[in-house]
Amino acid sequence: MSTYGQKKKAWASEWAKLRKEYLSGKLMDVLVLPVNGGTSVRWECPACGETGTPVASEKLALTAGRGHMNIHVTPEDIQALEDMKVRRMPPELLSPFQRRRRDELEAHDQ
Repeated sequence: MSTYGQKKKAWASEWAKLRKEYLSGKLMDVLVLPVNGGTSVRWECPACGETGTPVASEKLALTAGRGHMNIHVTPEDIQALEDMKVRRMPPELLSPFQRRRRDELEAHDQ
């Protein structure tokens, strides 16, 4: 793997952790409920009531349900996350748009 590819992969992992930390406590966690007489489970969203399809394990249901919870991230949190991303992302990975946004944020900070 190239150095660029390694940096991109490392950043993706770091960003996933940062995003998770930022959203921790801002989103409700999904419920995992038994179905089919307890032979499987599914997730249920406490915010909108949507449910997932039955799966064999709680871990799978929880992962899928947490993915669904991303639709409940507020526009303000989305903007805060984007700003955090461009401030922390390695410069060589920034797109031209992200580079302009980083410059705007840095100019605003001064």
